Amino acid sequence: MKRLLMGLTLAVSVMASGIAQAQETKTLGIVALIANDALNIEVIGGATEEAKKAGWEVKVIDTQASADQANAAMKSFATQGVDAIFVLAFASSSISSGLEAAKDAKIPVATWGGEIVDGIVVTTSGLTVGEDSVKYLLDTVKAPADILAITFHPGKLCLDRGVAFEQGVAGKEGLDITYNEVTVPGQVQNGNAIASAFLTGHPEGGNPVAIWSCWDEPMQGAVAALRQSARTDVTTVSINGSRQALQLVKDGDLTATVWQPAFEEGKAVFQAILESQAATGTWTPKVIEIPGVVVTKENVDSFLAEHPNAQ
Repeated sequence: MKRLLMGLTLAVSVMASGIAQAQETKTLGIVALIANDALNIEVIGGATEEAKKAGWEVKVIDTQASADQANAAMKSFATQGVDAIFVLAFASSSISSGLEAAKDAKIPVATWGGEIVDGIVVTTSGLTVGEDSVKYLLDTVKAPADILAITFHPGKLCLDRGVAFEQGVAGKEGLDITYNEVTVPGQVQNGNAIASAFLTGHPEGGNPVAIWSCWDEPMQGAVAALRQSARTDVTTVSINGSRQALQLVKDGDLTATVWQPAFEEGKAVFQAILESQAATGTWTPKVIEIPGVVVTKENVDSFLAEHPNAQ
């Protein structure tokens, strides 16, 4: 009987230890703009790698670019009692009810491409890569020129990049800018339709023509439209530096993409979450800015050699 009691005591102790360890496991809830988008995948990968190193679990909810779904996801994570929420590419103003739910649950929120408001401990900026893209475009295409700008205002990163584009072309004489908002889901197909219509109205032989896109996927559709119309006179510039875009640059089908180090941004954001939790009330919210790289036909091989994970 004594041995039986000792065995039962040991079993209970082991079970209690296992329960305690399970309770200690923290969870990061990620709210993705578009979970299968190349850059979303990269930033989720960076945050996940760092979280797992720290012993955290990671849960991802795909919102398909819906602010309503983003707020619902944040409320769900708040109800679950996750330890931090990471929201990708939504403007802070569009996730106010989700932020309120997180605040009530005392859960810190980080954003990738959002504004610092109450409840957000860290974010990233999309302005820098946007500025790089428009600078390259204007250095390459001289006025008078006709430029198609493919925008996406629901995505905060695209919104910031669009602001950078507008500021870059402001006051420049001889530029005829056509703005067109892409739809999501279906951004590749819609990018193709937008570019096809623009090319029809801007035939070869007139002013120099260019297409700028706030991220790579609509540009993939635009490149297909260029192939379909056998146009080789159009300068094309997009942002993200996805594997597909880098291959298009390498093949000579895309003039330039501005690579954004999303994987590193994901890692940096998670580290900032940990630092904010350790700060115990003394944390000052911060904006992370990691410089990008303009990748062209001239430097794509050296870029890929230096960044093998980008392939």
